[in-house]
Amino acid sequence: MSDKQDQTEHDNDYRKPKSYRIQIDRVHYAVTQKSMTGAQLRTVPDPDIPADRDLFEVVPGHPDRKIELTDKVEIDNGKRFFTAPTHINPGSKR
Repeated sequence: MSDKQDQTEHDNDYRKPKSYRIQIDRVHYAVTQKSMTGAQLRTVPDPDIPADRDLFEVVPGHPDRKIELTDKVEIDNGKRFFTAPTHINPGSKR
C-alpha cells in the first residue's frame, strides 16, 4: 500500500463520523453524537418516545437512572436504555 493511499484512507476515516451502537427498549440504534440530552435520545426511535413514558439508562451494578429532557448522557457502544410508563396504576384494568 502506498503512502498516498494510506493517507487517503486515514483522511476518509477522519471525515466519517464515529457511530455508537445503543439500545432503547432492546432495539439497536446507531448514533453519531458522543453526548446527547434526554430530549435528543427520545427522538432516536421512530416514532419518538412519547411524553407519557419515562426514559431510563441501565447502569450495571447500580440503580437505573431516570433521564430527564435536559440531562446530558455520555454515549458509548453498548449503552442501554429502556422506557416505562410515567404513571403506573396498580390494579387498573387497562
